[in-house]
Amino acid sequence: MDQSRTPAVVLSGNLGTPSGRLSMNEPALALTRSLGRRGVPVYRFHPDRSLADLRSRYCTQHVPCPNLYDDPEDLVAALVAFAQERPGVTPVLYPASDGAARFIADQQTPLREHFHLTSPSAECIEEVQNKQLLLETAAKVGVPIPDTHFPTDPSELPDIAGSVEYPVVVKPLFSTDWKRSEITDVFGKIKAMKVSSAEELVENCGKLLALSSTFMIQEIVPGPDDNLLTFLGYIDDNGEALAGCVRKKLRQYPPGFGYCCLTESVHDDEIFDLSVRLLNALDYHGIAGVEFKRDPRTGVPKLIEINTRAVRTSGLALGAGVDFPWVAYQDQTRPGSAARSVVADVPVRWWHVRDELAAAGLLMVRGELSPLSWMEGFRGKKLVAGDFAWDDMYPALLSWAQVPRRLFQMIGRSQSR
Repeated sequence: MDQSRTPAVVLSGNLGTPSGRLSMNEPALALTRSLGRRGVPVYRFHPDRSLADLRSRYCTQHVPCPNLYDDPEDLVAALVAFAQERPGVTPVLYPASDGAARFIADQQTPLREHFHLTSPSAECIEEVQNKQLLLETAAKVGVPIPDTHFPTDPSELPDIAGSVEYPVVVKPLFSTDWKRSEITDVFGKIKAMKVSSAEELVENCGKLLALSSTFMIQEIVPGPDDNLLTFLGYIDDNGEALAGCVRKKLRQYPPGFGYCCLTESVHDDEIFDLSVRLLNALDYHGIAGVEFKRDPRTGVPKLIEINTRAVRTSGLALGAGVDFPWVAYQDQTRPGSAARSVVADVPVRWWHVRDELAAAGLLMVRGELSPLSWMEGFRGKKLVAGDFAWDDMYPALLSWAQVPRRLFQMIGRSQSR
């Protein structure tokens, strides 16, 4: 690492008590590798050693810190102290989770005095993370959205249940809402809920309202996973997409509403332009991921969500030649020095090795995918792994080492039932 360079700080926190096993923060790992390979000293602020990505060779130092969910004031003090220990230097601060982006936005006044920020303002994040406000803004500027309802009282549910086309998806207005123990105790750990009947909709949404959850009922745009398209990039202070590319999702795990485990870069000017139009309408500045799904009935891409930080598949953009964390670093430390990077190498295929093997294996068991067709999908493609890298193998090896224990635990739980 070039210690004369301005340091970067990649921030994450623990939502809930660590389970005692290593997990992986893929956005943080992508940020760390992007900057570390450029010689930037990368300091990972996280409360403990529960993440395998902290062992990356490109992580200059893991800095144990107060948890952003529990002790925000103490964390601000720790970050400010870090910056003050480096007089004459303004570090660049990157969030590696939704909570970290929200924390930085909420604490932007003290943090902006000591850091360059790569995420948007509190007002912008409020509008983005509140899905109702986001969809209203999108509709105003001509960005297509799915048919969506926002119930606030159980009496509204029968009318909504009778008017929508099934199946529909129920999603929280704020992603952190369904991570509350009151919700997980009833519904488990879910990102979204697929509902197939009016009776099921009234029952489950009634429970959510009783638990003070704010959520939306939304049409499921039909079509396969590869109709899901996402803009990944960085918007500078002038509203220009200084870096950006588009990727299409190929597979997710668990199937349905899981995390992306296979994706590839594509050329799609419509998705690029709609994303930038919406981000400008939101007065958005910083790193962003904007997801759409193209409706096969009309060919119209409909907005799904915006992530206000680097996402799990950020390594795809890096592998395709659009190194947006590095562009953001250059723009923040020396405005005007970063060349615009929007021409991606296509197709580059990104995969999360462990989850893709699990997803493909499940589809093979179901008879929906053959081993030969799965292998053919990788032939002739440039591959980028979300967890593994030849120059940085340790995080993936640590993560994969957890798999046998998890399998034994799953088998033990199934036998005890």
